[in-house]
Amino acid sequence: MAAFEFGNYPDRARPPFAQEPPAEAHAELAHAAGRLRTEPIMTLKIYDCCRKKNCLGPSELGPARHQEGHGHHGGPITVPKGAQSVSVEDLHVKRIVILSKKPSPFRNGFWDLDIKYVFDYDLRFFGSEGREMEKIRGTNTWGQRLSLFGSVGSEVTMATDLIAGGETTMGGEPFTMIEAKAMALTADIKHNHCEEGHHAHVFVTIGLFSIIKLFRLVSLLVESRGFVIPDSCGDVLPTNPCDFFDELSFPMDSFAPPQKREFMAGISCDIPGGASRAMEGFEEEIEG
Repeated sequence: MAAFEFGNYPDRARPPFAQEPPAEAHAELAHAAGRLRTEPIMTLKIYDCCRKKNCLGPSELGPARHQEGHGHHGGPITVPKGAQSVSVEDLHVKRIVILSKKPSPFRNGFWDLDIKYVFDYDLRFFGSEGREMEKIRGTNTWGQRLSLFGSVGSEVTMATDLIAGGETTMGGEPFTMIEAKAMALTADIKHNHCEEGHHAHVFVTIGLFSIIKLFRLVSLLVESRGFVIPDSCGDVLPTNPCDFFDELSFPMDSFAPPQKREFMAGISCDIPGGASRAMEGFEEEIEG
């Protein structure tokens, strides 16, 4: 658990030529022009945030299960007869369920969360000599519990015409937001010999990245440089599609993907010779 501050996240590397002027310089220019002012806004303020990295194996997930429906009731997937290996594909987080959110009985201002993740994926079974036999859609669920700071509050009645049915009673609890990204790591067939006979099931291993936030609707005073004045809209479509196409650079990156040094430096190969020239300048700046 960590408070939501930009300092909690590792700085991302960026080339020296991509650096921006410091924020103080912008503020000084705004003050000089008389445009910087303090204004009240309503916003969703994050009170606490943490990120989690979980490797979920057989002990956390159990066997791969059938998705309910189409004659299945969510039971374990039985390996087809003759299958020698299995792969897991097209895995994603289908649903995230906030099972409960309660004030922590141990720490004032903290809230205990109980969260469930539902994963969907395809299992492809292969026989001897790598011949594909069958593809079955599978699923697993996993839950985690954690505690975040959300502060304390009391029941408030709010009315607004911004949304339909805008009068509502807001409890003293914060709101929750969860973002998750999953990746398939491995899938294995394990055989089980018991009194009922021989059974083989599939066990997958999933890598899960998640970010959990607690936030509230609050009013804040912020420094403002005025309203955003949009630029004029350009033509949505060119008059002549071929003229538009002729102005495009040839997509060399698609045919010759950048190597590691160019990629990490944010250098494109789309312009012939551009990558080498940019790399020379990049190396000179590093050496200087």
